[in-house]
Formats: sequence, C-alpha cells, structure tokens
Amino acid sequence: MLIQTKYLGEVEVTEDQIVNFPQGILGFENNQEFIILNIIDNDNFKILQDLKHPNIAFFLIDPWDFYKDYTVDLPDEELGKIGIFPNKDNEIAVFNIVTLGKTFQESTANLLAPIIINAKEKKGKQFIQNDTIYTTRHSLFLERDGE
Repeated sequence: MLIQTKYLGEVEVTEDQIVNFPQGILGFENNQEFIILNIIDNDNFKILQDLKHPNIAFFLIDPWDFYKDYTVDLPDEELGKIGIFPNKDNEIAVFNIVTLGKTFQESTANLLAPIIINAKEKKGKQFIQNDTIYTTRHSLFLERDGE
C-alpha cells in the first residue's frame, strides 16, 4: 500500500510493517497505527510515521547510539501490556523521540519516555520511567561527543 509521509513523500509499505500502539503515543492517544521508516544514507535516525495522518511523524533514535550508559527500567506488568514477558523469547526494540532544535546540533532526545516495541507481535507503547535521572530533553551531540 502507498502512504503519504511527512518527511519522505509517498512511500510503499506492507501490512507486516505496521506497529500497533493500543494506547497511542503520549499526546497522540488516538493515533494507534504507525510505520517505522528508515532514512536513506542515515543510520542514526528513523521516522515513526502515523499510518493515517501524514503530518504526524516523529524522528527516532536508538538510544545506545548516542548514550552508551542509558538504562531503561520498566515494570514487567507494563511490558506485559504489549506482550513482552520475562523468560520468554522476546524481540524488543527501544527508541527515543527526538525534538529537532533551531539548529540540528540543538536537537534533543526524550530519554524519560522511551518507545518500546514488541517486534514479534508488532505492538508498541511509550513508557514514562519513574525514579530516573532522565528528562525529556537530553542533548544529542554534546553527550555523544563526550563533552
């Protein structure tokens, strides 16, 4: 099927690429079907594109590409809501939403609320971590460069 995207124009996707977010994304609770798109010639970023609303899209990062010591601490009961259970053969993807700054170097990542995806069942959820040092605005480039 062809979908219109915010950043990449028209893109062909397949049904098996659709990730269902039963509770939506924070602030977008009514938006439940998304596609994760690669950006050509850019391995550091992906796009989380709403399937039905072309103007709703988020830049994503794999947090460990930028923050080597990043930790995610989520209760098993919360992970169970998207079919991720202890002692089960889980395929999990973790991403963080990026907010673009006035300049690219001023961009930040939301480390407080990672997006966790059960890759086998194509279910996702954005979780807010409790009792953590993380915030919604961590510099992408200062920490990556070790400054």
